[in-house]
Amino acid sequence: MISFFVPKDISEEDIQDVPMPTAIPFIYKFDENMIPIRPDEGKLTHVHTSGIFLEKPGLLKEALKRQEDWVDFVPGFESSEEVIPGAKRATTLEQSLLKLKKEQEDEYWVEKFGSIKNQINLVDGGATSANFVTFADDNSEFEDPVVVDPEFVDDDNFFTINMQPLPSEKEAPNVGQAGDQNDPVVVLIRHGRTPHNNLGLFTGWEDPPLAEDGIEDAKNAGKLLKRHGFKFDVVYSSWLIRAIDTAWYVLDELDLTWLPIVKSWRLNERMYGALTGKSKKMIANIYGEDQLMKWRRGFTIKPPPTSSYSLSYPGNDYRRTKYVKDIRISLRETLFRSLEQRRIQIHRKFPKSESLKTCMDRSIPFYTERIVPEAVNKGKRVLITSHENAIRGILMHLCEIPPEAMNQLHLPNGLPLVYNVKGKCISLLDDGSGRDPMEVHDFGPAAKYLFKPCELDDDFFEDMLARESSTQNTSEKVSVSV
Repeated sequence: MISFFVPKDISEEDIQDVPMPTAIPFIYKFDENMIPIRPDEGKLTHVHTSGIFLEKPGLLKEALKRQEDWVDFVPGFESSEEVIPGAKRATTLEQSLLKLKKEQEDEYWVEKFGSIKNQINLVDGGATSANFVTFADDNSEFEDPVVVDPEFVDDDNFFTINMQPLPSEKEAPNVGQAGDQNDPVVVLIRHGRTPHNNLGLFTGWEDPPLAEDGIEDAKNAGKLLKRHGFKFDVVYSSWLIRAIDTAWYVLDELDLTWLPIVKSWRLNERMYGALTGKSKKMIANIYGEDQLMKWRRGFTIKPPPTSSYSLSYPGNDYRRTKYVKDIRISLRETLFRSLEQRRIQIHRKFPKSESLKTCMDRSIPFYTERIVPEAVNKGKRVLITSHENAIRGILMHLCEIPPEAMNQLHLPNGLPLVYNVKGKCISLLDDGSGRDPMEVHDFGPAAKYLFKPCELDDDFFEDMLARESSTQNTSEKVSVSV
């Protein structure tokens, strides 16, 4: 990138001398024609460039010195570009460590599969007991017992393993594999727990980070999706850090951190107005439990609004005033703020309080008018990390949940809800513990609307038979050489 900003008359020898230490911002200013503006001689970082390093006094000199020491003392740090054009710079030490790691991984799997074979007793090329032998030990990396078909085991250190999870002793409806993970699918995850959740505070558009157990919520969601072979094409999240971080932790477990994340305020949590940041128990003590439940669960009842000049008012956050463009302009707020600043201050009508219905009035259209046409209808696999009330709205649309039942639907933190686009149903994933997720998690009385049977048409059955046939053929062909 540096070559784009340096004068074109620099020689190939001089360009190699342009310093570029790591992790120090290099600032360029441009004129109206996008030509770099050369700084004053006293501020000039290097004779061949027009940029300035943004640094603390002496930091640049120290960084360059460290880089020189690295080249001097680490063998092979010189670029491999001379040998292979475009090759990534790497030290011989780094290459050796990577090679060693690869060899250790190969040795591990050789030992693992060898130990699997040693567990199988063979008599004249066949098993002494049942048709299938299970193998699992305390140190096994497999999350499920491995099923080995002795028919494919021989004495030539070459055998085929039909690895399938053993069926659970107890399988609940809508629990388990959610169809083919290459099918169009929408997975919805409520963010991991935050300090506000743990303290019982109204959070809304407040922006606390994930708590330690919330990070574990997100990581476990990623591990569960990975266990079931899920991949995604695009991620949608709110503008709030707890939802964004949840997406990142999930993607990190799936090795998909490179995926695009589309952020929208329309997936934000419900705005709780003047209740934001306050304790739910304190509100119950002051206003009574009945009033608390109306504000928390009432479908059309809004909590008391916050003030235009409150810190909890979204319009006082520069991130939203600068980047949110899809909210209509508020004439009242524009007038008052313009008079205060003595210049025109266009201000949009950010919510000062929202009911459950108001929240859904923005989350449902975002799903139907944005996510569906640009992702779902194109067969993409979609991950949505958001908040309880925003997800409630999407589920209300997908599962046709009546409004009067919405306040009875509870969504656990960090639990993937898998919507099968073809079957039009919500499923939970088996975590391998043998426990029924419906008993572990409290979804409230409205769970009956959420977990309904899938719509099974002829195409669904044909796809299911095709998947089973494909899976059977693949398992017969899988072989491992040791």
